[in-house]
Amino acid sequence: MVTLQPVHSHGTSAHSCRNCAMRSCCLANELECTQLDRFQSIRGCVRLLKNGQHLFRHGEKFNAIYIVRSGMVKATIIDNDGEEQVTGFYLPGDLLGMDSLEDNHYRTTAEALETSSICILPFQKLIELGVEFPSLQKQLWRQTSKEIAKSQDLLLSVGRRDAEARLARFLLSMSLRFKHIGYSATEFRLPMGRHDIGNYLGMTLETVSRILARFEKSGYIKKKTREIRLIDFDALHFICNGDSCEKPATKFLHIETKTGVPSVSLKPGKRGSRCTATTG
Repeated sequence: MVTLQPVHSHGTSAHSCRNCAMRSCCLANELECTQLDRFQSIRGCVRLLKNGQHLFRHGEKFNAIYIVRSGMVKATIIDNDGEEQVTGFYLPGDLLGMDSLEDNHYRTTAEALETSSICILPFQKLIELGVEFPSLQKQLWRQTSKEIAKSQDLLLSVGRRDAEARLARFLLSMSLRFKHIGYSATEFRLPMGRHDIGNYLGMTLETVSRILARFEKSGYIKKKTREIRLIDFDALHFICNGDSCEKPATKFLHIETKTGVPSVSLKPGKRGSRCTATTG
């Protein structure tokens, strides 16, 4: 494992938990000020990963969990054929490492997709603090439950949706995740390459490129390198429901504007797997 460069110690106010822009998305979001200081004391340094550096590797001894503070990290495993499989993309506020509890070794390899800062929490100390602060323990299980739900959703998507629907679902999901952490839901940068997206969704790089080009030609998105702008949410939800992107999109989208800031949410539709969005 690479040596991680410390950014700031836990005593530096600019990078303290109290001043963290991602606090509302973090394990510590329900802690009071004095409790937050205790949480920060076990966190230690915020550390920096450059693009391509590894946070941990498969098989290394598990001793801590990690919270992405900024940037993005991908997790991969090696399948039975020796091929790398992307298992997830982690944004600020997301938790890594909880799937390693079973045998006390990391089950995946975590790699930065861009310059990323990471909060490192020694697991035993975190558990002890959770006994003192039940709200922290509740958030830990909530985050773990969220990761399980994401894995189940991916299995359902890959198993039951065609390639167009999988990619539309992926774009809508990323939109929702960016909105959740306070970023734009309509324009965002995807630092992962198309190969990683295809690997994650069970399709080839060429298929990803072809479908993105089709979406852009149809006016559903705009893309420039890794910058994505979602234009027609109705059409993307129509495709997400399993309908061809060549068909006109039925209006599934309720549009509402609050202070000029768009928002997106995915909700079950009337036909079982349909994804419904709201922007406002």
